[in-house]
Amino acid sequence: MIDLSTLDAKDVLFDGTLPEYEKGMEFFYLQLVHLNTTIYIVEQILKFPLGLFVEPDKTIFFNMVIHNFFDAGLLVITRLATDLGADLYTLRQFKGRIRELVRPEFRKLFDERLKKSRFNKQTAVMLEKARRVRVERVGHAKKDVVLGISEGAQLTFSELKALRDTLNSLLDTLSFNVDHMLLPIPYDPRVQHPVGSNHKPDIEELLDYVAMGSTLLNLPEKKPDKWKRRRARLVEAQINQINHYRKKFGLPEA
Repeated sequence: MIDLSTLDAKDVLFDGTLPEYEKGMEFFYLQLVHLNTTIYIVEQILKFPLGLFVEPDKTIFFNMVIHNFFDAGLLVITRLATDLGADLYTLRQFKGRIRELVRPEFRKLFDERLKKSRFNKQTAVMLEKARRVRVERVGHAKKDVVLGISEGAQLTFSELKALRDTLNSLLDTLSFNVDHMLLPIPYDPRVQHPVGSNHKPDIEELLDYVAMGSTLLNLPEKKPDKWKRRRARLVEAQINQINHYRKKFGLPEA
């Protein structure tokens, strides 16, 4: 059986339609790179132990990044997957258009690929929540929600990531013999950097600087007695986080 993923788009689509396909794929690819990068940065911040290394009044910047990047990701997802209108360009509309461009001899195989990328019930529920959050809180301010009369929709970061994964999969379904890199080269873990280059993404460097300059991380050397008392109040997970960064910066475990 022919595997459509091994064929080039020019061989699967009708003659003369390749420019339309490529222009659409470029647009949606760049949208998803933006989405994936946005979520990647939020993930790095959420994994960083801000509560250990940063005083509460110094977390405003990172909290604002998380909040605004979440909204930015939500807008990309809803723009690509929930918007309706004949004059709007969505990934779901594009999927239907590509089906029209597929040569008859490949239509059945393409339909089988599309079945695997159909949004299941759980995805549909999350998309509806995302749409409502945009309408009620992000794109607009719904009066009942603002005044607390109605609770309004809620979308978790895990659900946002799940929707991102679904859209990534749909883009892959619409691709022919192309493996898309959906993160910038410095962020993509598949990219192999030269040995000894000590490459780190910029967001990791930024967070490392925060940890490196924290009072707590350097407390064992600067104030051993105070560190001993402080250490007694920390749980094992917190101590492990501190020692992770100490080892990262060439310091002995504390």
